[in-house]
Amino acid sequence: MTGTRALSKYWMLTNDFTQNPYPVLEYVRRESPVRELSFPDGGRAWVVTRYEDAKAALADPRLSRDVHVHYRLMSERTGRTMTPPPEEANHLANLEPPRHTPLRRAISFAFTPRRAEALRPKVEQIADELLDRLAGLPRPDLISGYADPLPVIVIAELMGVPADAWPDFLRWSTALRTHSPTEGSGALDRNIQELSHYMSALIAEKEREPGEDLLSALIHADPERRLTSTEILSTGFALMTGGNDTTASLVGGVIAALLAHPAERAELLAEPGRWGRSMDELIRYVSPIGNALQRVTTEPVELGGVTIPAGEVVVISVMSTNRDPHQFPDDPDGLDLTRPKPAHLSFGFGIHYCSGAHLAKVITEIAARRLFERFPRVRFAVDPSELRYQQNVVVRPLEALPVVF
Repeated sequence: MTGTRALSKYWMLTNDFTQNPYPVLEYVRRESPVRELSFPDGGRAWVVTRYEDAKAALADPRLSRDVHVHYRLMSERTGRTMTPPPEEANHLANLEPPRHTPLRRAISFAFTPRRAEALRPKVEQIADELLDRLAGLPRPDLISGYADPLPVIVIAELMGVPADAWPDFLRWSTALRTHSPTEGSGALDRNIQELSHYMSALIAEKEREPGEDLLSALIHADPERRLTSTEILSTGFALMTGGNDTTASLVGGVIAALLAHPAERAELLAEPGRWGRSMDELIRYVSPIGNALQRVTTEPVELGGVTIPAGEVVVISVMSTNRDPHQFPDDPDGLDLTRPKPAHLSFGFGIHYCSGAHLAKVITEIAARRLFERFPRVRFAVDPSELRYQQNVVVRPLEALPVVF
């Protein structure tokens, strides 16, 4: 690449970028670190690629995560009135202060490191059960058989969802991940309605008969920390969709990275106490979040020397920031489990930092550790160059990860 015209105006939406984004991101980060991206529907966004600019953007209240602001912008661009469904419009990831603040406070108790650590035995049990199902297969797929179902089952268990509903939750989670609010088939609405109907009935049941689970704790919380039924429903949606997607992408990515780095894998297996200390470097290297959830500027904002007008979409490329040499000067494209303080942005920054970050780390650590402890000779069933990533603006999941045990 010798000039900015070497890139298509749809540069981040191409399949070549999806499969290998890092050379393009290195070029953009160097030449035009806040760069325009066009969409086929005529819309555009501004992509932020440098670590310091991204960190500033994530903490700037002028870049809004309020879902109502986003839907107003989509309405203007499509020429038809669009409003967010209540299931999407009432959880903290899609709101700004003042509404964001009490929601964050209300659920923070459920995602403390201590609570996440307490789930370790249950996560190990679920991981082993999934591996038992794969053990006899000649070429198991670790995405569909392991990385995808593991976080769904763990989060369903956390919420008190009965085991017979777990397959439905996996189906809903997959469907919601692969549809856009602007597509017209109606599939998104149907899946939202199905999940909403089930969750509403489950909430009503736990109002009558609470259990030892997250939904019951939210429903029967102290008055000053209690959410409305709609907010509880919306929080459940956020956990069963966004929480599953990011963690599944992380699990698959970390396992693939360790399959491709046998020396690092051997070090972890020889010294199990290093797993926890190595997770942040693995997450930085893998970047399971391709881009942070989009923001909309509520007034003009200057980032990286570019003034972005009000009413514009801003995309923060986490994949790029996690390999910015100004933040990670020692071989940013390499996996170094001894790297000091790899302060990646995969879980965000500021008030929207992921509440479930520690739980995601616990699930991923256990998933990788149990796989390699039980099957130390596991290897790729295909050449690693044949692995393919799904095209998705937010998460970066592998389509499949076939292995031989």
